[in-house]
Amino acid sequence: MIPHRTGDAAPTERGVAETEIRKRIVERGRIPFSEFMELALYHPVGGYYSTRRPVGAQGDYYTSPAAHPAFGALLAVQMERCWELLWRPSPFYVVEMGSGDGLLAQAFLAYAENLNSDFCDALEYVALDRRRSAVVRAQQPWSQQRVTSDGIPLVGVHGCFISNELVDAFPVHRFRIVDDHVREIFVTEDDDGRLIEEAGDPSTLTISERLASLDCRLPEGYTGEVNLGITNWARDVSAALDRGFVVTIDYGYPAQELYAPSRSQGTLQTYFQHTESGGPFNRIGRQDITAHVDFTALERDGEMAGLISLGIRSQSEYLRELGAGRMIDALRQMPMSAHDRDANMMALRELVNPTGLGGFRVLVQHIGVDGVGYSELMPSQNRLESLTPPLLDSAHTPLFEGRYPQHEFELESLWPFGDPDDDEAPPDER
Repeated sequence: MIPHRTGDAAPTERGVAETEIRKRIVERGRIPFSEFMELALYHPVGGYYSTRRPVGAQGDYYTSPAAHPAFGALLAVQMERCWELLWRPSPFYVVEMGSGDGLLAQAFLAYAENLNSDFCDALEYVALDRRRSAVVRAQQPWSQQRVTSDGIPLVGVHGCFISNELVDAFPVHRFRIVDDHVREIFVTEDDDGRLIEEAGDPSTLTISERLASLDCRLPEGYTGEVNLGITNWARDVSAALDRGFVVTIDYGYPAQELYAPSRSQGTLQTYFQHTESGGPFNRIGRQDITAHVDFTALERDGEMAGLISLGIRSQSEYLRELGAGRMIDALRQMPMSAHDRDANMMALRELVNPTGLGGFRVLVQHIGVDGVGYSELMPSQNRLESLTPPLLDSAHTPLFEGRYPQHEFELESLWPFGDPDDDEAPPDER
């Protein structure tokens, strides 16, 4: 996710999630941060994801599906290619984990109409989310299903599992290095009833084992996070997928980068109304809490569960290989107002901007697909040449208006040198 700006945020009144957190602290003295985060985000009545629509201009952050429908369109192109590699099964299941409000499903299914008609006939799109409020916006003629579940209640799938910014929302354990030992950070109350951190012996040896696998010594005082939910998630995906691919898109790093000395305060972040909100104990149940993903753990735990890694790319590289550059070029030639073109161009470029959403990472894994390498995942040149971009609609975050509130005028009227996207610009900068 990408916040629009940073700033301070004030605490708010207690809600249902905070009341439950404090109740457990009274009963047990302290709770692991992972339990605090689980309640703050997913309490069925007062949790952040249970009560709010977090994505978009009126939410707390924007994601790739909210930025531009080309994200979902390019994933549809990827899934068509995966269908071909699996010898065109029917049905072909695409399971979106953490489907949220359905923006990705909407763009995916709409663009699939432009692809192979046999692919469309075989396609079964399953939108999986633990929130009852999650909806699939798309209304397409072929089958789609919405499943509300905390896990993955599927078996025998031939197809693909996809997720975008799901793993970063798994509850994490926090730790600190004290006297060269791993100490877990718990949540408790002080004498004045304020929620505070307290270090203690780890609640599970798995925390120390995960850190020991880094093969490096973390310095005194180092604070970070460990996402233990990845292990069970990989097992669940593997158990559900008989044959096919897994595409995981999120922000994070390989372990050696994630736990580098330069990140000695960890990667935990909180967001409220597109603002970094100053700490997890503010606005409990009303703000997002997230931590960067350990892609080494994703690969390793996946391999242990039978998911074979085909490689990790940046989102910028991945989407460009799927045809983002072709869509950008085609967009420049489409008849539309300068404002609409600039808005679409800015949002589409944000998807491949290495310092923005394009800096996210994409892990592709497979199970039961022999002899396929990463390069075989990419569409043919004929498919790339046929791609045209979808266009923004009112469901998407207005990034252009946010950056240029004076959008009533058209940028071209201020540009004395012809098309601002000069034909001489390098192709990878268009």
